Amino acid sequence: MRSIALALLVLSLSGCQINPYTFQPDWTSPDWFGAGKEDAMNGVPVKDNQALADNFNDPKIDRSEYLRGYAEGQKKVCEEGFIHAWGLAGKSFPASCDTVENAAKLHDAWQQGMDESMKASRLN
Repeated sequence: MRSIALALLVLSLSGCQINPYTFQPDWTSPDWFGAGKEDAMNGVPVKDNQALADNFNDPKIDRSEYLRGYAEGQKKVCEEGFIHAWGLAGKSFPASCDTVENAAKLHDAWQQGMDESMKASRLN
């Protein structure tokens, strides 16, 4: 009986061992292109370097990559059909589309979607 208890104790203690290299953090630099694209697609205005450094805990910002990604995200979000759908969903006009050349046309499409959304919600 005593040997069984000792064997169980040894097995339970050996199962609790932690490998110190299992959860080693990955210290790669941020994907600035992806960060810019994500910000634009979420409707967030362009962030300054200080905000990016604070958000990603990295003072070495690749501003050109961030802005290139932001422009790519704007291409995807700042389309009339997509903005109209945002309005239908009741979402606010994305700040990332305020600076594109057809911002007034996009705002009209968004407003039309908002109006349709409000009209539909009154009917239900």
